[in-house]
Amino acid sequence: MKNNKQQEQLFICKPCGYVMKESELTDVCPACGLPRKVFEQYKERMSPGRSKILRLDLHPIAVHFPQTMLVFLMQALILNLFFPNFYPDVLLGTATFSAVVFPFAVLGAFLSGLIDGKLRFKSVTTPILVKKIIYSVVMFAVSVVIPFIVWNGIHHLSTKLWLLVCGSIALFCAIMLGHAGKRLMNIGMGGAVKVWGWKI
Repeated sequence: MKNNKQQEQLFICKPCGYVMKESELTDVCPACGLPRKVFEQYKERMSPGRSKILRLDLHPIAVHFPQTMLVFLMQALILNLFFPNFYPDVLLGTATFSAVVFPFAVLGAFLSGLIDGKLRFKSVTTPILVKKIIYSVVMFAVSVVIPFIVWNGIHHLSTKLWLLVCGSIALFCAIMLGHAGKRLMNIGMGGAVKVWGWKI
């Protein structure tokens, strides 16, 4: 016997695209605030397996880790440059830790992005996804260089400046990835898709 939640009808707000269950409908759209009359019935086009995995939001969550490491790294360096006597061990320790963890966070976001793209669009060779992959590869390459820069410590001004240059490149890539990604959040191809030989 099917669960009632699985059978529950979905509704979409026509102006903003917000999708919700019938039991969650209120007098206004919780996203844009327009009256309930703007909602219409919505049929999920993706297979249940794809929808279930995409609803976990693994990629949107994963992209926050490299951004956090990058912000910690750059803030700690900038603070140390302007206030060299303000907890230097803490700030440089934070920068070092962030530099070492950064490539692993970028790799996780990149791999989750490939899976998300394949599930959402059945291909990762569409123009926007190719653009995202290029920015991701550049960001990953920079992230791999950063731990080598901090290998012998970050006490010299030249090391800090190199880290800020690499961090700025990575930050530019992160901004471009964010701009491209936010347009893709609520769209995708219908039906099922094969991922690593499994039909989902």
